Amino acid sequence: MDRLLLFPEPFPDESLYSLAVRYHRLVANDSYRRTSQELFGTYSRTCGSVLPCCLATLSQRLEEKYSVAELVDSRTLLPLYKPFLSNDGYESALHCMRGPHGTGLKMSLGMTASGLLKHASFRYCEACMQHDADYYGVSYWHRIHMAAGVCTCPHHGNVLLRASFPEGADWRCMQLPGESTSTPVLSESSLGAAYSVAEMQFWGLSNPQRACELVREDFLRWRLTEMGMLQQGRLREQAINSHVERRFSNSTHEGEFQSVTVDTEWVMRLLRRRRRIVQPFRYYFLCWLLETSAEDLVEFQHKICPRALRMNSLVKDRCDSGSPVEIAERRRNFQSDRDKKLHDRQGYYWLYRHDRDWLQNYVKSYPFIRTRKVYVDWFSRDIALSNELVTAHAEIMAEKDKPKKITKSALLRRVQNHYGFLRKSSKFPKSIQVLESLLETEHDYQLRKVAWALKELQLPKNYAISVIMRLAGIRIRQISHLEIEDLLQARGNGDNL
Repeated sequence: MDRLLLFPEPFPDESLYSLAVRYHRLVANDSYRRTSQELFGTYSRTCGSVLPCCLATLSQRLEEKYSVAELVDSRTLLPLYKPFLSNDGYESALHCMRGPHGTGLKMSLGMTASGLLKHASFRYCEACMQHDADYYGVSYWHRIHMAAGVCTCPHHGNVLLRASFPEGADWRCMQLPGESTSTPVLSESSLGAAYSVAEMQFWGLSNPQRACELVREDFLRWRLTEMGMLQQGRLREQAINSHVERRFSNSTHEGEFQSVTVDTEWVMRLLRRRRRIVQPFRYYFLCWLLETSAEDLVEFQHKICPRALRMNSLVKDRCDSGSPVEIAERRRNFQSDRDKKLHDRQGYYWLYRHDRDWLQNYVKSYPFIRTRKVYVDWFSRDIALSNELVTAHAEIMAEKDKPKKITKSALLRRVQNHYGFLRKSSKFPKSIQVLESLLETEHDYQLRKVAWALKELQLPKNYAISVIMRLAGIRIRQISHLEIEDLLQARGNGDNL
């Protein structure tokens, strides 16, 4: 099929999947596979997704009545993610949705890593369903209801219902809202946060360009400045965390909100974005945490001057550097605060704006040297450890039982630090040297065992050397016959072995 002979007229905020369901029923197809072949030219497994692919084929079969850009902007949730993507990232997502392969799209948008997909479901509002049936003759799936974090209807404030397809089927059974059993997404009565976040996400979806300006103008930092949580351009992390934790208590803790009300770490990561992909739900939920609403987002552009005007104002301020007397006075005041950090000195920001060249030369001439405080006296620890090793060696040598070989393990088991100091050998040079000197060779160890065996035997009886070796536990001799004779003679003379 090169072109479609009929296609339903899209309704406001209708998702592409909803259009496919209505087309499926309009032409009375017996399976989704046939509908997919007619619409997309292939068996598309993403039609039920909020980010479907194969849109180029659908646009061609509609004879370009709806371009790919129009289908994406009005029938999918990609515009909701546009403010948080770079131009290259957004074009890459469009390319995936235009072609037949959408593999990796949700991963590239951070949806997979966010953990929000486990809450994804087909949702609808009973009030919207009744309204659509009255005005359009049929209910349909609204794309805003499918967005992550939208648990209440932004139009009516009702808790959304989660559809359960019959007999374990999935979206390919091609059903519309209200045709299967459903359960509420939330059960709590405190829905202020959920409704506000749903409203803001609907605003962002309906006005992607204005949402892009909102993010580009750094609305969150502007709001933090208003709340006094930004000091000299730096985030007051403790104050932000305390405020956010208080707001958590007024929010719902079900569904997607459960993952964002556990801790405040994600808040600081979002404020310090550093090229991370931001999920729209988390961004707008943070807006609510900072006590803003959809009306505040709309009014934001009227509260501040346009970006170009601000830049011109900044350039003008930098050019208006003040009189030479004022500059000299501010330089003297800045230099007098030698005990403070540069950013905390008097007049730093004025000099940065009006006399930046002098300030940069001053910073280069007086570099900040960070002093490291020594918290551990490694020399004393090295001396103490070396003494412990010598004491451990003497204890092993003084034992009257059968001799044990003096090895690293035997010595280290008797010192307080055990094996820990070996991981920092550079900090314990003397201990390492003492340890190596105290180790016993196999030859010396056998001499000690023979001397011990001679003490155990009853002299002056004559014993064969093999008997002595057996008692000493020596199988492979490392000592000579002459050394054994010397030990025997010394034992016979009554020397202390």
